[in-house]
Amino acid sequence: MATWYTDVALAQQQGNNFPGAPGQAQIINPPYGQNNALFEGPFEIVATYVWTGNEAANDIINIALLGAGTVVDPNGKVSSGLTAPATTLTMAIGDNDLALLSNLPIPNAAGSAAAVGQPYTTIQAPVWVSGTSYVPGNVVLDATSVPTYQAYTCLVATSGAVAPHSVANTTWMPNQQRYSNSINVAGAAGNVAFAAGTQMYGTPPSIVPFSVNPGASPTGYVAATTGLFQQYQIQNDCWLQALLLTVNTTVANTVSVFRVPIITAN
Repeated sequence: MATWYTDVALAQQQGNNFPGAPGQAQIINPPYGQNNALFEGPFEIVATYVWTGNEAANDIINIALLGAGTVVDPNGKVSSGLTAPATTLTMAIGDNDLALLSNLPIPNAAGSAAAVGQPYTTIQAPVWVSGTSYVPGNVVLDATSVPTYQAYTCLVATSGAVAPHSVANTTWMPNQQRYSNSINVAGAAGNVAFAAGTQMYGTPPSIVPFSVNPGASPTGYVAATTGLFQQYQIQNDCWLQALLLTVNTTVANTVSVFRVPIITAN
């Protein structure tokens, strides 16, 4: 499995886009977090990928970084130029939020956080446990998936003994397909919309405070007794990714453009 990068993702790798004189950026301002895709540009990611001709099924294209606290709009699209990028090409769109720490976009070197006094804390989903009760929105890592420890989001309340990868797209959604399930982007001059994603499932259901009589308590708020499902809010800076599902004869130097709106979470 190979990992490829769009033009935007290449520019967002560690060491790029940090202030400071040339050659001194990492000394003057060592990064403690990741580049923030939300505040470094418009509220739509427009990332171009140039096909090499060497892509294969199960490869991943890193599209761009998603900053913590953002939500991906379900109306993303993948567009192609006048030349078809491949004879067969399907992909799914997702992210690696809450995945294994080693799968985060840019693991920071030890000590870089301490250098600026602002620690960056990563968050990782728990491993799925047979017989444990899960509700829609819970995210887990599946130790028996292929590859191992892939992240899944719960779609239907469950407490069964069947691992998430065995009931993918029914009880659990692979996070690599969170924003779109399989879409066919092989055609020339295509403009293919995301389809069948699960953006509306949040993680996990939150207890949202609401206002009551301000004089009734010192804080003026009491906790709601039920959670509210919200759109999936990115918990940790992560890569927005395209997972190549089927590939046959990609054409070198052809272009696909990912247009993905992102919004702030309320």
